[in-house]
Amino acid sequence: MRTDGPQRLMQVCPNDHPPFRDICHTYAAAARSLGWEVETVFLGPARGQPLAGARYLDLSPGELRRVRRLGATLGRALHQSGVGSAAAAGDGQSLLALCHRYRAWRAFLASGVPARLTVAVAHEFGFFDRRQRRFALALRRLLRRPATRFAGVSDAVRDELGLVVRGPLLLPNALDLAAFDAAALGRAEARRALAMPEDAFVIGVVGRLHRKKSPQLALDGFRGALPDMPEAQLVFLGEGELRASLEREARALPVRFAGFVPDAYRYFAGLDLLLLPSSAAEAFGMVALEAMASGLPVLSSPAPGPRFVLGAVGDYFQPADPEVLAAALRRAFADWRAGSLAVRAKAGRQRVEAEFSVPALARRLQDLAETR
Repeated sequence: MRTDGPQRLMQVCPNDHPPFRDICHTYAAAARSLGWEVETVFLGPARGQPLAGARYLDLSPGELRRVRRLGATLGRALHQSGVGSAAAAGDGQSLLALCHRYRAWRAFLASGVPARLTVAVAHEFGFFDRRQRRFALALRRLLRRPATRFAGVSDAVRDELGLVVRGPLLLPNALDLAAFDAAALGRAEARRALAMPEDAFVIGVVGRLHRKKSPQLALDGFRGALPDMPEAQLVFLGEGELRASLEREARALPVRFAGFVPDAYRYFAGLDLLLLPSSAAEAFGMVALEAMASGLPVLSSPAPGPRFVLGAVGDYFQPADPEVLAAALRRAFADWRAGSLAVRAKAGRQRVEAEFSVPALARRLQDLAETR
């Protein structure tokens, strides 16, 4: 292991809501594979099972909006854990501070804990959309406060950051494949859990039933293709404001609403196709990544996030139109009947191992550690 860069990772995240619990776990696994020490802090309370080894500050939404007070609270917590004390004593040159999302970045800067390098990771578009955020960035430059490198989880997010800051980095999310594989269910068990017939062609839509995810497009496309897919079933794994209206429209169709399913990737062996109808606002595509790791074929809209993740492994429908989607579903159904649909998906696992695994993330962390 090279030791010319940080030997400690300090990561801060506003909360552990999906997918950030798993994202932080994977960063910790990557850092430990390099022999680094790791400190993970979530500003809010745990949602469900806490991440092992992480610190939770249990702050309320109101407390999270007060940057100075938030920074002071975070600073005290880091000194109690020893990270802040060691950094203040001159060991900050060994610390890489990774801040997931804007609020975590502002909180860490306000904590006063020094780091060799601070990286703010944008997981969505619009990191600097708000006027006050641009003002805060300009003020820090004017006062020559400690520099931050900004990173986007996809090339589209990085390019958007480049309109505001110089030299943004690309730092995609990744998966701990060992933990991922250990948690996954087999096909028969997953089908039983999803209440899907064994011989059906099962299409899954995973994510919030929200306009950003375009579940209405999925339903409309499925309805249009159904006359030519007699064995097809559609299952939505997710909850949201559009559920009631979608359920009304789907009453006479072979469609099931499973609601929110924790760690939905565990059931991917029970699907034959993952449908991603996401809008252009989708910045990464964690579900697409999990599907590739599962060997599950993916049919996606041309949204920039999923396209970045899937690359040439995914199939796409364009434009995002119900008739175009219906035609793509018919083709996927024909390939399923011919036995060729799953063959193309094998390349997905190889892509995850090469670009989005713990070793791949560890290489990126090592590169960050050597940044001057």
